[in-house]
Amino acid sequence: MRSINKYKYLFILFIIIICIIFVNFFNNGKIKKELTSSFIELFSINNIEIIGRERSSKKILSEVLESYENKSLVTINLKNIQNEIEKIGWIKDVIIRKVYPETLSISIEEYSPLAVWKRGSIHYVLDEYGYRIEKIKSDEYQNYFQIRGMGADKKLKNLLDKLYNYPDILSQVDYANFVSRRRWDLHYKNGVRILLPEDNISESLSLLDSYIKKNKLIEKGHKKIDLRVAGKITTDRVSGNG
Repeated sequence: MRSINKYKYLFILFIIIICIIFVNFFNNGKIKKELTSSFIELFSINNIEIIGRERSSKKILSEVLESYENKSLVTINLKNIQNEIEKIGWIKDVIIRKVYPETLSISIEEYSPLAVWKRGSIHYVLDEYGYRIEKIKSDEYQNYFQIRGMGADKKLKNLLDKLYNYPDILSQVDYANFVSRRRWDLHYKNGVRILLPEDNISESLSLLDSYIKKNKLIEKGHKKIDLRVAGKITTDRVSGNG
């Protein structure tokens, strides 16, 4: 019993001595600094992995990340890096991970272009929700859906959701003009203008789709088809009930 207690006390004494040495060790500024420096260098960033970048500026991204090269994975603030990267055009979301011992992994989600919005001489490329991704030159993204008019960006998704159900109509549209912030005119590639109502767009498109297929109005050279009155089609040549 005495032998057990003796070893017990010796063990406790050993722990106390180790703790004292440990505290004194870290109270020595020079040793602490050197130890910390060595620890940081052990996990310095030697590799930055970028996943998902396509349209966002490689140059700007490189400039942002340059300041983090050779920094320690232990000490860098991922939130700060994320905030900086998300300011770059086209970048919608960023996920950043520390991959020890030396890799900073950056996964980028970019906005998907869907349409071009023309405002006077200024052109914006938009995503499906009408978000202005960036200004573009007038000759860029010519194959994308084109819209005009004040407030057209905010109504883009609503219009396209309905037009997708009528691909024959959609394929003929050169651009859509949002008139007086209330309703759309569809301008066909061959010059025909389709006047849509403020409400019940789906019903009007359905009427137009079936009426065009039946009467071949576009082929007959009509320049205007008015759908603003519910259930009725009026053209510059013919009037009829749907």
